[in-house]
Amino acid sequence: MTRTINAPRRATLVTNIAVTLAIAVVANGAYAALGLIRANTERWPAFAPPGHTIGIIWVVLFAGMGAARWYAINSRSPHTIGDTRAIAGLVALCLAYPPYTHIIGGHAIELVGNAVTFGYAAWLTLRLRAHSATAALLIAAVAGWVVFATVLVFALVQLNGWST
Repeated sequence: MTRTINAPRRATLVTNIAVTLAIAVVANGAYAALGLIRANTERWPAFAPPGHTIGIIWVVLFAGMGAARWYAINSRSPHTIGDTRAIAGLVALCLAYPPYTHIIGGHAIELVGNAVTFGYAAWLTLRLRAHSATAALLIAAVAGWVVFATVLVFALVQLNGWST
């Protein structure tokens, strides 16, 4: 059975996505203004996507987290409040990555951040799966991207060493 989205619900979906994207844009603008995001001078492996592609992927992932929040809200689960807070926690964790990796620095910190983010996203995927398969899938995409990012960090270590 196909479920259609009525106009008020569509607005709520769009609002959840827009708010999540706005938070990401404002945070990244603040990071850039504070000098927490700077040009990377490392050698990158051949399989690494261009920097602008990574940015586009994160925009899609943040939009997905906003949509997952909407699906969790509309799942009519008794765990809705906890689910939406958990999704907000994942958004916060993903937004925290640029500051702690640039303030503390080094690939070891990136790998620890990736492990924590992957574990949280995997846990959240399993939590949401029982109530909203769509929300779980959207969060699983974050976990999948973090796995790729971890492979990329290991390749950067091979090319540039641990300290960069």
